[in-house]
Amino acid sequence: MMKLAIVLGFLIWLNACMARFSVSGPVFTLTFKDAEGNSGDNTKLLDISNLRPVGHLSFQSSDPTLPKWAHALKSIRGKILYNHAECATAPSAIEGDFRFTKDGLGDLQIQPGYNIRKKTTSCVLQATKGNSINIVARLSLGRKHLLDSIKGNFMFNLPDTLSLSEVKVSPGINFLRNTPSLTFEGITRSRRTKAVLNLQNDDSTVTVVHALDERNIISPQIMLKNAKIVYNWNVMLDSGSVRTRVDPTEAIDITWTDRSMNGGWVTDISVPLKMSKVTSLKAMASNIRVRRQFSF
Repeated sequence: MMKLAIVLGFLIWLNACMARFSVSGPVFTLTFKDAEGNSGDNTKLLDISNLRPVGHLSFQSSDPTLPKWAHALKSIRGKILYNHAECATAPSAIEGDFRFTKDGLGDLQIQPGYNIRKKTTSCVLQATKGNSINIVARLSLGRKHLLDSIKGNFMFNLPDTLSLSEVKVSPGINFLRNTPSLTFEGITRSRRTKAVLNLQNDDSTVTVVHALDERNIISPQIMLKNAKIVYNWNVMLDSGSVRTRVDPTEAIDITWTDRSMNGGWVTDISVPLKMSKVTSLKAMASNIRVRRQFSF
């Protein structure tokens, strides 16, 4: 009788906990055509490893989220990830997200994660105060160096007499690579244009992002080291998007996302611009990857 009461009590408690959470997914993505995988050979589709399945299952706390005594804890989110290439019979990683809010202080997010295959534990700490301050620290538990990187974002409002409305300064440092970084970002009052100066050791760039209209955004980028220009163009469609990246010295990369009710198709196309004796139409056509996302 006592065991039955314990089981019933546990089920009641579990049902009360699950009522506070909403589940999203699972969502799986399969690659039907890939230059390195199953393209051109339909028999390989019978092998699940050639489809390179990846997926995730997410859950999030509802509103009101948690017991009344947890005043500062505003939301809990979690995600279970699966990657067949890393681990075929079990999840590859588990991630969590806990958000705390305190009036007058701002928000604090704690995002722990565990990689099952690598047996490594990580954690991301993010402190935010409105739109003016955001600090992100990435930690790896069990390593020699606990702190992997830290980056801050500080927003400053400018006087109305200037053409720019806001300036964002983002200093950071990667302790694993021992590389500092510094980014300046200026936003116009129309919020249709912004300029970004990204200062790093060998990858410093200047980018101008401009919204032509509600659907088209262009963002040419200049590499300060060699003055190379890369062109980016994002187009929003009624049922998806098209992202185009043109590197005149390398290739044209296009990603077309077509959303549907229960998932979507993602097609990646890469057209090399470096023509050589070994480059042929067949080789160019092989740089196509088609993925299907299934949402349940």
